[in-house]
Amino acid sequence: MNANPTFIRAPRGESRIVDRELAHLEPLILEGYLTRAQVEVARRKQQAIHDMGGRASVLEILVRDRFVPREIAETFRVDQEQTPPRTTGGTAAPVVVMQLLSLRTCEKFLVAPVKLERDTLVIQAARPLTESQRQSIIDSCAVPVKNLRVVPVDVAEARRALRRVAAEGAVLEPVLERLRLDDMSGSQLKNALSAMLTEALRLRASDIHLDARPDPDSWISYRIDSDLQQRHQLSERLMRALFMRIKTDAGMDASDNRRSQDGRLSFDFQGRGIDVRVASQPLAMGETIAMRILDPDGLPGMDSLFPADPEMIKLLRSQTEVFGKSGGLMLLSGPTGSGKTTTLYTLTQRFPRDRVNVVTVEDPVEFVLPFARQIQLNQMLDQRAADVERSILRQDPDIIIFGEIRDADSARAALKFTESGHLVLATVHAVSALQTFERFVSFFDEGSKAEALFVLAHSVRTLMNQRLMKRLCDCARKAGVADAQRIRQVLSDTGLEYRPHANLRLATGCAACEGSGYRGRVLAHEVIHIPNNEELRIELSHLLEQSNTAFFKAREMPGVLFQGRTKSVQMLLDAGVVDAISARRVLGG
Repeated sequence: MNANPTFIRAPRGESRIVDRELAHLEPLILEGYLTRAQVEVARRKQQAIHDMGGRASVLEILVRDRFVPREIAETFRVDQEQTPPRTTGGTAAPVVVMQLLSLRTCEKFLVAPVKLERDTLVIQAARPLTESQRQSIIDSCAVPVKNLRVVPVDVAEARRALRRVAAEGAVLEPVLERLRLDDMSGSQLKNALSAMLTEALRLRASDIHLDARPDPDSWISYRIDSDLQQRHQLSERLMRALFMRIKTDAGMDASDNRRSQDGRLSFDFQGRGIDVRVASQPLAMGETIAMRILDPDGLPGMDSLFPADPEMIKLLRSQTEVFGKSGGLMLLSGPTGSGKTTTLYTLTQRFPRDRVNVVTVEDPVEFVLPFARQIQLNQMLDQRAADVERSILRQDPDIIIFGEIRDADSARAALKFTESGHLVLATVHAVSALQTFERFVSFFDEGSKAEALFVLAHSVRTLMNQRLMKRLCDCARKAGVADAQRIRQVLSDTGLEYRPHANLRLATGCAACEGSGYRGRVLAHEVIHIPNNEELRIELSHLLEQSNTAFFKAREMPGVLFQGRTKSVQMLLDAGVVDAISARRVLGG
């Protein structure tokens, strides 16, 4: 058998579909989002899925394997008429939220939403639609759309889709109401857990917090765009029953509420698996559970992380182009909750994992990343630090990802790996790009600090510190002349400028953002990047021989890129991504 086939035989009767899919993938390849080798791997997986009785498009496989972000993939159309979404065999499912259309609308016209393509809603329909029916569907869509594209399906397929709409359209409050009427059966509690997770995903919540306290202080809260929102008030008795259900499903001891526990559970949402990390903690007057939602589709692409900074996107993409083992260290920093892990995974999924060996060392593993070898750190707790290093090196890694540098052993290991030619990415806690360097050096004692500084001078590539800002919703209005004075006042003493010709926008509010005016978050970053220039590295090494605190002078060295947070926020403000109020908050004004 040819080890490197130039083509893969498509399933019988589907060659035209495959060819058309590949034609649609060409723009993604030309723009650098995909390689032909990655498409080839996806085609192999498509064949395997078909052999098992399922069906999935090549693009959907590439999205699920994290070779291309869904938000990028959604801008390129695949011929949905020829490959309608199916769930047979547990494979690909509709790629947009089912709540675009209400269950009542779907049942009335025997339709189901498939996806949203800019201002066009794609639906499945079991029968022809009149012009007035099409307009009714457009008018009832949960978000503004201008056009409707219909994918004909048979009645059986339409009814299967309607069942998915009904299942994923479960609303938590009615389920809780049934539980309040003393119907606390196991099935009803399971329905409540499923409805809660579904509601949290719809609301784009990153975390769910549940508090079992004496009445009337038991609440279910969601963290949405950094803010906690109390959503549902329950009786202590009902909350305790829900705690038992959550702990049981997460593999925890449901009878133990006197000590903290960790667990994990999974559930299906719109045809994809969602992991949830669960942590319980006793309180003085009860118990609390925090649930972190780990949605692979929630991982942003670099275009979303840096929407107003194409130079930063270009820089980071260049860092993920790996050719051979040249070594290097890249550190991401920020306070707790600043999205360091999300950024780390966004960068990691950019590596060509089909041709280089990416090994991650995490505690715990957050997202499952196909084609990466992910190591759970607690599986190595009984090993000495030196044994851990040897164990990882025996895996023949090209790139090593540390979830967090938290002690001298992990800091030493990171430097050992860079010395042996591996590219290392890691996170640390620090408040600025400069302090990121100082924090890393602080892990070393006086006897080993000089050696560490020498290795750092020759290996450190990029130090990036980040904060999260609230992103304006699409409903934001353009700032007018009458708003100028107020914007200037908000920006005073921040270092930011009011630029009349920029695309300044103001928060308003709509149904999509629940009247807040904000939807999602964006990075306010600062970065120091040191190129691989031998003379520059020698000069930096001499500089650090004097004192590790002299690193701040590196910003002024020729060839070194330094971009402060003020400049990053100014670009976001000028592009209309954030407003003046958010800009002032993140800069501490």
